[in-house]
Amino acid sequence: MSATAFRRTRQYQQPYFDVGQYKFQIKGASLNGAGDPAINMQVVESFDGRRVGVYYYRNFHLTAATTPKSRALWERKLDMLLGALGIRDLSDLGELVGRTVLVEFTKSGLEPLPNFLPPDKAVPLFTNELQAA
Repeated sequence: MSATAFRRTRQYQQPYFDVGQYKFQIKGASLNGAGDPAINMQVVESFDGRRVGVYYYRNFHLTAATTPKSRALWERKLDMLLGALGIRDLSDLGELVGRTVLVEFTKSGLEPLPNFLPPDKAVPLFTNELQAA
């Protein structure tokens, strides 16, 4: 068996997120290769002070969904995002850029599914009280 030269430099890897709430600023919004909306967000605040500055990329697989159940999930997630931002009708993905949104992860992992929450659902960040205790 002869060796075949091959080289790969590892590219971006989605960071690990713990269960909890994170405040993100949307840095970019576009259509991905399948024509689905996608957003790139950066953590500006978190429940434990970690992950600040880290990016989180999320595709909303509307056309790339392989089952009706999967498509319904991604439609709900996109509707959650728009609802959390107070957007009723979205006609330009650029409207999302620069906006801040609260995200709750109910499961930890490399690519946990986000739950987009309106600002009034935020749990107070207790970092000062914890440090004082």
